[in-house]
Amino acid sequence: MRIAATPIKNEPSILPIADSFPKSHVLFLFLNRKGDSMGVRIEPIPNSVRVRISGDVETTLSVPYEDDDRFLVALSDGTLLVGSYDEDLRCKFDVARDGAGIVRFEGEAAFVDWRVEWATISVYDANVVELSELTPMPLFPDLEDILN
Repeated sequence: MRIAATPIKNEPSILPIADSFPKSHVLFLFLNRKGDSMGVRIEPIPNSVRVRISGDVETTLSVPYEDDDRFLVALSDGTLLVGSYDEDLRCKFDVARDGAGIVRFEGEAAFVDWRVEWATISVYDANVVELSELTPMPLFPDLEDILN
């Protein structure tokens, strides 16, 4: 089941996603409908487990978590950030995958300098962060069967 919504009055939209990602961990997808491009600032809200995204996308997200204190923030430019909280609710971001934008950090905030059309947040999943080893496909599978 996939759920979609049409934006109203050219404002940012919230699209709930039911099964587009593994284990349905993604909560919401935020779309940018602005014409200008400036990138985004991603920063934790002090003394809470929420993240504020401002710039091309304007929203506040509750950080989902399970047994792990890490979470993922994905952006439309291909950037994947891993956020983590310590015991004192201090947040730190690291780049899991580089996207088209330049990522820089100032204190607890992360800046992505590129046009961002959407942002999403999910629980941490190592299968998303760590790329698996790909096995090459044989060039001539019928020939290999004959030779073996």
